[in-house]
Amino acid sequence: MKNLLVPTDFSEYAEAALEYAAFIAKIRKSTIHILTVVHSTDEDEYNKAEEQFKVLLKKKFLANINVEIYIKIGGDISEKILECAEEAKTDLILMGSNGASSVSEILMGSNTEKVVRKSAFNVLTIKHRMTNFKIDSIVFASDFSTESNRIFSVVRGFAEKFNAQIHLLKINTPTHFEPTRVSMEKINYFIENERLSPMAGDKYKIALYSDSTQELGILNYCIENEIDLVALGTHKQPFWQLMFESTSQNLVSHSFRPVLTIPIPE
Repeated sequence: MKNLLVPTDFSEYAEAALEYAAFIAKIRKSTIHILTVVHSTDEDEYNKAEEQFKVLLKKKFLANINVEIYIKIGGDISEKILECAEEAKTDLILMGSNGASSVSEILMGSNTEKVVRKSAFNVLTIKHRMTNFKIDSIVFASDFSTESNRIFSVVRGFAEKFNAQIHLLKINTPTHFEPTRVSMEKINYFIENERLSPMAGDKYKIALYSDSTQELGILNYCIENEIDLVALGTHKQPFWQLMFESTSQNLVSHSFRPVLTIPIPE
C-alpha cells in the first residue's frame, strides 16, 4: 500500500478517515494523498481550501508522513475522486462516513456509494474516529461462491501486512437458510481453492453465525468477537440491497468497524 487517497471536506468524519490512513501509512511507509473538491473557480473558495489544508497538515497524527495535497475544481465529486485516484496510482481509497448508522447506509451514502460502484479501487469506509488503531482481526463476510475466490487475495494480502487473523464468516438467516453441512462444504472448498493452511502461516477461522438478517449477523459477530475490520466484495451494481436486508438504525452499534469494499472483477 504505497499510495493512500483520502478525500476530505474538512469535516470530523473526513478527519477520522485521514487519521486511520495515517495509522496505515506509518506501518506501511505509505504516502497519503489528500483531495478536496471546490465547487467553483471562485478565488475565495480556492484560497479557503488552501488555508484549511494548512491547518490540517499541522495535525500531530500526520507527523513524519509523506503527504501530497490536491485541490480540484467543480464537477461530480465522485468523478474527481476517481480521477485523483488514477493520478496518484492509489492502492486504497479511505473515505469518512457522514455518520450513517447502518452498513447499507454507509455503502449507499451518495459519494461513497458512487465511488464504490464506479471504481476498480478498494475503498475503506470509516464511520467515526477510532479509539484503537489496530488490525488484528478481519472478517471476510461472504457466501463463499466462486466469486469470493476472485477477491480473496486482497483480504489475504491485507491480513498478511498486519499479521491479522481472517474470520471466514457465513451468515445464516431465516429467509436465506442453508444447512450447516452445505455451508461447511462451500467454505472448505473455498479454503482448498485458496490453499489456506496453518502450516503455511495462514491465520484464519471458520465462522458460521445465525441472525435475523445478513447485516445484523455481521454486526453482531463483529461486536461479540471484537473484530477490527470488515471486508466485503462488491459488484459495480447496487448489489448490497440484496446482501443486506433493511435494518432499523437504532439496532446498529455506534462502534461499528471500518468496512473494506473490494470490487469483484466482471
